[in-house]
Amino acid sequence: MIDEREPIHAIAAFFNAIVAGQLDEVTAMYRRSATTYVFVEGPRWSTLGYDQIAAGWRAYLESPIRITGWQWGEGPVVEVWNDGAIVAGLLDLDVRIGGKPRALRFRASFVLRRDGSGRWRMIHEHLSQPMTDPYGIGDWLTP
Repeated sequence: MIDEREPIHAIAAFFNAIVAGQLDEVTAMYRRSATTYVFVEGPRWSTLGYDQIAAGWRAYLESPIRITGWQWGEGPVVEVWNDGAIVAGLLDLDVRIGGKPRALRFRASFVLRRDGSGRWRMIHEHLSQPMTDPYGIGDWLTP
């Protein structure tokens, strides 16, 4: 039986490496594959392939954006099976953008697969924020 805390610990190590600015540890979290696919929270729709993901992290960690802290605001919810796992929840980030502090909340989901060495690697990542009234009718759950 797989301990569901293992993928949560892997995601925690990933975000701790981001806070510490450890590029090698950040990029080591991803499966080295041309099909590893992420939906980033930034100005692009997606990034496909390990090499492009690593290049994106290199640029991000050299940018004026600094993630200084993180925590789960809701969750995480975890589902684990054989050599795979999904970790999802609301992620609260403390950031400094150009030296100015800011708090951001994202929807976050990670699909992980355990590799041959037993290490959890991301094969898909998605961080996003809700759009303001994308259909032009408000929230259909609110009367």
